[in-house]
Amino acid sequence: MSFKPNFTGVQNRGETVHVTGRSDPDPTGDVLDIRIALTQGETIARAVVEQVGGQAWEVDVPVDGFVAGPATAFGIETRREHATTITWVQTVEIPAGPS
Repeated sequence: MSFKPNFTGVQNRGETVHVTGRSDPDPTGDVLDIRIALTQGETIARAVVEQVGGQAWEVDVPVDGFVAGPATAFGIETRREHATTITWVQTVEIPAGPS
């Protein structure tokens, strides 16, 4: 793998926080699952990426309890080859209001 998966953006869409990310290119269908958790203070939301296998991916989490400001995003990517599991964490910025 040339790089770890990462989060590329966060948007406040009013009722959801839209999280985007990138993984290594996956032409062979090696990625089985991507799950994320978004935390801010006492608020935690989890989501499963529905469409895996491409380089870019996206997922929505409920906005309930999240406010504009820094948050921590956690990711878990599971791959078929060697039952590889990759985890990563990044600080992200939730913008104010729907975008």
